[in-house]
Amino acid sequence: MPETPVAEVRSLCKEYRITGENALFSRTFSAVRDVSFQIFPGETFGIVGESGCGKSTVARLLMCLEKPTKGEVYFRGERVDDLPEGRRRFLRPRFQMVFQDSGSSLNPRKRVLDILGEPMAYHGIAKGRQAEKRAEELLSMVGLNPEMKNRYPHEFSGGQRQRVCIAKALSLNPDLIVLDEPVSALDVSVQAQILNLLRALQEQMNLTYLFIGHGLGAVHYVSHRIAVMYMGQVVEAGPSDALFDHPAHPYTRALLDAAPSADIAQRGRSRISLRGEMDDHPPRDACPLYHRCPYAQEKCLSYRAETKPLPGQSAHITCCDRAWEG
Repeated sequence: MPETPVAEVRSLCKEYRITGENALFSRTFSAVRDVSFQIFPGETFGIVGESGCGKSTVARLLMCLEKPTKGEVYFRGERVDDLPEGRRRFLRPRFQMVFQDSGSSLNPRKRVLDILGEPMAYHGIAKGRQAEKRAEELLSMVGLNPEMKNRYPHEFSGGQRQRVCIAKALSLNPDLIVLDEPVSALDVSVQAQILNLLRALQEQMNLTYLFIGHGLGAVHYVSHRIAVMYMGQVVEAGPSDALFDHPAHPYTRALLDAAPSADIAQRGRSRISLRGEMDDHPPRDACPLYHRCPYAQEKCLSYRAETKPLPGQSAHITCCDRAWEG
């Protein structure tokens, strides 16, 4: 019997109404377009793409912080996007989120002990001395001295604050942790420490992650499967190593080529260079990458976004015709 996903989204769409100075000339912007994926227990599912591609919107929809325009969100097999808030509130401890800006994620007026302990008390997990002991264990788990429990957020470095945010997410024993660019605001050396911490915690506790980032290298390092997003839609998805070693979509290849490499042998390889910038008004029915892609052809103007498996690789999918033309 197939394993039940921890989380699943089906044909997810999210549109926003954008109104200018004159309300008669408002327009609709599609932030997410027909996105579907599953996240299974104990794995890290990564979403990667440049700023504005819709990856953080997908995270908010999955967390039920926003309601989708179309599509469905499932948690442990139960549809949750259409639940009344009263019922959904009981599910919230089971999926937690770690944000990019650790400074604004923590209450500056509260000690770390209170930041970790109050959610546990509210949800009936632990109170009093038991909650304090659990907070000390969590700090130790994320590589901080338990004696730091009486400090305030401003007394920590950026990397230490992010460790506190991870401890806060773990405090409620969640089934899923959504990591929304958790290392983007940190120095490179600190990024490596946090990524290694996330991997170690996953191995120790069998955690399930949704990891969001704009650097394919970091996402590849922690993820088992990856979805690449552009203009609100998934343009390629598959096992992390397969996607990293054999990118099938020009946009995925461009993301890889944009990353610096320490390998001297890689410095002379041919690279894809995209033209211009992301445009939220692509030609109607055209591939959203059409005006930037170096391989664009006339047929791409009548493109229909449909992801299909690569030949002989059922788990590796893309929506670019070049992948099937050889």
